[in-house]
Amino acid sequence: MPRPDNKPSARRVKPPTGSSPRTGAKPFKKPVPAKKVEMGRGSRRIALPLGLSIVYEDRDIIVVDKPAGLLSVAAPGEKKKHSVFDTLKALARSRAGRDARVYVIHRLDQEASGLLVFAKSDRAFSVLKEDFRSRRVHRLYHALVEGVLLPDSPGEALGTIQSLIRELPDGSVESLPPASGSSHAPDESNGEIPRLAITHYRVLARGEKRTLAQVRLETGRKHQIRIHLASIGHPITGDPRYGKAGGPLGRLGLHATELGFRHPATGESVKFSSPAPSSFWKAAGADSPTDHGPRTVLAPTPTRAKASEGSWDHVAQWYDTLIDDRGSDLYSTVIMPGSLGLLAPRPGERILDLACGQGVLARSLATIGAKVVGVDASPQLIEAARARGGPIDYAVGDARDLAPLGLKDFDVVACIMALMNIDPLESVVRGCAHALKDGGRFVAVILHPAFRSPGQTRWGWDEGDAPPGSPRSRAGSPARQSREHVGLQFRRVDGYLSTGMRTIVMNPGEVAEGHEPIVTVTYHRPLQTYARILKDAGFLIESIEEWPSSRTSKPGPRALEENRARREIPMFLALRAVKRASSPA
Repeated sequence: MPRPDNKPSARRVKPPTGSSPRTGAKPFKKPVPAKKVEMGRGSRRIALPLGLSIVYEDRDIIVVDKPAGLLSVAAPGEKKKHSVFDTLKALARSRAGRDARVYVIHRLDQEASGLLVFAKSDRAFSVLKEDFRSRRVHRLYHALVEGVLLPDSPGEALGTIQSLIRELPDGSVESLPPASGSSHAPDESNGEIPRLAITHYRVLARGEKRTLAQVRLETGRKHQIRIHLASIGHPITGDPRYGKAGGPLGRLGLHATELGFRHPATGESVKFSSPAPSSFWKAAGADSPTDHGPRTVLAPTPTRAKASEGSWDHVAQWYDTLIDDRGSDLYSTVIMPGSLGLLAPRPGERILDLACGQGVLARSLATIGAKVVGVDASPQLIEAARARGGPIDYAVGDARDLAPLGLKDFDVVACIMALMNIDPLESVVRGCAHALKDGGRFVAVILHPAFRSPGQTRWGWDEGDAPPGSPRSRAGSPARQSREHVGLQFRRVDGYLSTGMRTIVMNPGEVAEGHEPIVTVTYHRPLQTYARILKDAGFLIESIEEWPSSRTSKPGPRALEENRARREIPMFLALRAVKRASSPA
């Protein structure tokens, strides 16, 4: 039977009245009565066998609410054939004959409950599969865990778990610490490939023995939520694989609460919800919001994150020497002038230089007459900045938790060449929004995530013909007359959409001479992740610039082509966003 305390709601999808501009699909015919499902909390659901129920259905998709204990999809050759997929396939064939199709998009663990979407057409399958693969899908879960769970960033009641996950021969998975090499390197013992997994969680309610958390997936690995929560000492209640069986629920305490995506036919953003069972809240010592109106979120126990975590304090002396004493050609010729151009600082403006390092940008802004505050997590870099003087206020602080510094009413926030070294990013951007006035500007510069992602991009040479329009392709050009053809230099991209983490040796030349390596951590995120995080924090992106390297090759046969490729393929990405007046910050 369907769970009476678990009635889903959703935003209604209107069938298109004409051909889809994205797919060229034919107009929908009038749906049969069984497909007319009124949306909203308390809406009528269509009950199916095995406790399954239909939340929404149209010509292209079907969204269902799965009970705990029912397989999403039976494995090939598995004797136990009862599954969501088999039930929907039988339903489709009973309506439209044996040619009716249902396509699997994603799965839920058998022991979990909640929302699943299946495709009913080729176009829906293609669009939804790509959106899931590209992580454009919104997924929220409720997880009841053992013990008192505390967030990593108490100011936002948010925590993040990040590791490599590898599937084992018995079907379970294990969580591994991030490796210094590629996160996609095969494991020699069983051939499986450890892959980066990122899970965000927020505490909703806490009892004496158990905690109810809201969980958001950034990646979608097998058993990801279960192994990640177990890895921090808080296994999900009733999990016999990664914790222990039993508990007050008599089942696994994991429920897929929200599912949002672009409708594959209309392109409209749709979101479906299925509130967690009341028993989840009760086990965490709280009332279910579906029983007693709006929910009161219990405040977490304050525990401030240490400023040293994730900072560059261990490389401060080396970085200070590189940027200020020796100078960096890219910093002085590309990053600084480009950043000042996007910032457009004016005398008297209050500017926050976040992750300011030793204050190079802050001092430039101060000379213009801006009132500058510099913040960095490294006490050594802040000490170096203060030693260089200037009318600037400096403070040691964690970019992920700016609340203790009381920063407010800034006209501009700048974060230059730092966002790719900080995780989680959401708390950083929300903190910047909170520090800005309405209409304030946020400027960030990062390594270009598409072309310069460490470990995923590299230079290569194509010995074929030169591209049309290049100096080498023009008849009579000095380059073609003076030397033989050297080929085309290109930038190879091995990965982009998948998020990743990698340790970087910052001084490879010195290491080759026997010095100790200077190691930092960098996080790869595709552009859509930066855009989503900025939007969620209340920003509107108004400008994006892509900056190539200013370096040139030493004279030689390949110098001309190397310089051409370097000018064409950007090294840095810069963006400026404006805080909307209706910003949630």
